[in-house]
This record gives sequence, structure tokens and C-alpha cells, in this order.
Amino acid sequence: MTLIIVEVWSYIQLPIIWWLFKRFAKRNVLGEMIAGSMIGAFNEFATEPLWDYHLRLNIYKDTPLILVLGWGVMFTLVVFVSEKLYCKFLKKDRIEPYDKRIFLFDVLAGALVCFPIETACAKLGLWTYRWDRLFWDWGNIPVVNMPLEALFGYSLLMLVGPTFVRYWERPLEGGR
Repeated sequence: MTLIIVEVWSYIQLPIIWWLFKRFAKRNVLGEMIAGSMIGAFNEFATEPLWDYHLRLNIYKDTPLILVLGWGVMFTLVVFVSEKLYCKFLKKDRIEPYDKRIFLFDVLAGALVCFPIETACAKLGLWTYRWDRLFWDWGNIPVVNMPLEALFGYSLLMLVGPTFVRYWERPLEGGR
């Protein structure tokens, strides 16, 4: 029953998050959500054999649609948090074009946003890791008991994902 509630809430949260950003941050994040979902579709298709998902509405084998869409939400949050951290720590009003320091903030934001979501979803039983295929052996992060490789994987993904999202967000919203 918990998984059904989580799955239903996951679909409900999509328009709520879009509306919250539009209302309070004065930011249309539809393009970010679409671009992030494109990365999610690739990621879920490419890694499908490594996890067993336990949700109902699937689009490819046992890969749930909400996971693909959830990547859009995650990347929206990562880009937002990264940009806020960048501006706060570097005392800027906005990201300077071609400033490579944004990569550091993307990785930090990815660790702050994605890893807790990964941990919560794994603990809720939305998926189980296929340990027989992963061969992860770096150890686990104390307290949360999550594999170090998951955190490292998110860090690597954040080196390219948020840049892709920033590049495509406006065109996907119909702008330049």
C-alpha cells in the first residue's frame, strides 16, 4: 500500500512543483523538467538491468514512468540549488557565462538533492539494487547505509546533466 501512495504522490508532485516555482520563484521550470526527463529516459533505459523496480505504471520492462519524470524534477531542483549556491558563495547576481566554477556547484547540489532522494526511495522499497550485477564494493556511507558508488555516480552525472538542462530549458519552453 505504501508504494501505491508514493507512486500516486509522485505524479501529483509534478504539477505542484512546476506551480511552486512559477508562483514563488517566478521561474517557469517546464523546460528544465522536460530536459531532465530526457536525461532520465536515457539513464533508466541504459541502466535498467541494474535495479528491480516495484511500482505499477511502467514504460519499459519494469521501469516506471514516474522515474523518468522524476529525473526532470531532480534536475530542476539541482539546477535551482546549484545556481543559488553559486550566487551566494561567489556573491554574484547570476551565473556568469562560461564560468567553469558552476560545475563544482552542480556536483554539490547533486549530492545535496539527488542522493537524499535516492536514499529515501531505496529505503521506501521503490527499487532494489541488483547487487549480483553491480559489483559495488567501495563500502557504504555510515548512518544511511547507502553505497558510495551511488554518490559517486550522481557526482559524475552532475558534471554534464545540469549543463544539458540549462542549455535546453528555454528552447523546450518555446524560447531562445
